[in-house]
Amino acid sequence: MTSAGLDRDPLKALVLPIAILGAACSPPAPEPAATADMGAMEAPAETPSGPITSMGTVTAIDAAAGTVSLDHEAIAAINWPAMSMQFTTEDPAILQGIAVGDRVSFELKNASETQVITAIAKQ
Repeated sequence: MTSAGLDRDPLKALVLPIAILGAACSPPAPEPAATADMGAMEAPAETPSGPITSMGTVTAIDAAAGTVSLDHEAIAAINWPAMSMQFTTEDPAILQGIAVGDRVSFELKNASETQVITAIAKQ
C-alpha cells in the first residue's frame, strides 16, 4: 500500500460506522397526533336554521376569554354525539352566575357556527 492508500482507508473505515451511529441516535419520526375528526361526523339531512339547543355540565370556564367547556348531551339537530368540548360565547357576560359543575341548557348560534354559544342558563 502507498502512503496515499493509508490515508484513505482510515477515513473509509470511519464513514460507515459514523453514519450508522448517527442514524441509530436520531429520534424516531413523530407519529401524527390523534385528534377528534369533527369533519367526519355526518351532516344532518336537512341543515337546521337558527339556534340549536342542548344540555350539558360545565367542566371549565374562562370568563376573560369568553369560553366555556361543557360535557354535553348528543345534539341530534347537527348529528353530534355526546362529548366534552370548549365553546366560545358570543357575549362573555352570559357566563355570569355559571360555575363549574352546573347543569346548564345552552343555545348554539346556528348549524354553521356550532362553536358559538349565544345563551346559557343554569338548570
